[in-house]
Amino acid sequence: MKPRSLIYLSIYATMIATGHILQKMVLNHGVDQFVFAFLRITTGFSLISILLLAKKHKPVQVIKKNFRHFFVLGVFFSGFGILLKLWGLSYTTATNAAFIMSLSSMAVIIFAFFLLKETAPSRFYAIAAMMIGGVYLVTTGGKQLLPHVGDLIILGLVFLIGFMRVYGKKVLETLSVIETAWGRSLVGMTFLGLLIPVFSPTGFSTIPSFPVLLLVLSNGITFSSSIILFYKALQVEGASNTGMFALLVPVLTAVLGYLFLAELMNVYQVIGGIIILGGSFLIPRLKIKQANF
Repeated sequence: MKPRSLIYLSIYATMIATGHILQKMVLNHGVDQFVFAFLRITTGFSLISILLLAKKHKPVQVIKKNFRHFFVLGVFFSGFGILLKLWGLSYTTATNAAFIMSLSSMAVIIFAFFLLKETAPSRFYAIAAMMIGGVYLVTTGGKQLLPHVGDLIILGLVFLIGFMRVYGKKVLETLSVIETAWGRSLVGMTFLGLLIPVFSPTGFSTIPSFPVLLLVLSNGITFSSSIILFYKALQVEGASNTGMFALLVPVLTAVLGYLFLAELMNVYQVIGGIIILGGSFLIPRLKIKQANF
């Protein structure tokens, strides 16, 4: 791996993990989820807009030609997706959320089968079952029969992410990463802004202090920056090498969660986490059969 890619991906994994911790810290302060989601995506949109204009793209033409795709990605991925993440994170730990979200690679293959007619080898089903078993251990800790409601919400988010990534795969065939990120952020920001007066008219009053506001804005910065760093590395390295660094995210989240949120994992959860990481390591190495149309 080239040194530049190594730097990009190391910072990427650290930012994603830091984002999980920042989100949990903000929610622990009682900040309204709608307002948090809106400010998070607004901050990211502002940074992406600066980058888009610096590269001399024409945003008005981009949005006109691709509004349908941006609407789907913006409403479901940047709108409902962020709200689901924050809703679920309110009822679980940042560490649990990070490990559960590692299943997104599995969800991508499932939706690619239905939407793109791509087929995975039979080993995939064994790996998927293994990963689900790992999630069960992480979420129950060997102490209860069923996972917490927050864990189940994050699990639902995983399948939404899988669907959106398969949908986004087609969009990226005609648009650059920056254009796609900008368009979906614009629609998502608008969508969330319209929801606040209806569902949370006093939501902005839940931000208790300026330091908490800085935590909210910092999360938007880490999120948008991580996307840019990831795709910069993807341009230099293959998908397998870049995907490998996603394995660092739950590990780093567990470490940061212990240091800043006092989140602990018992033996069952550690075993479950290792199983999930093992499955995440194996899935990119499966030979997926492309559909012939």
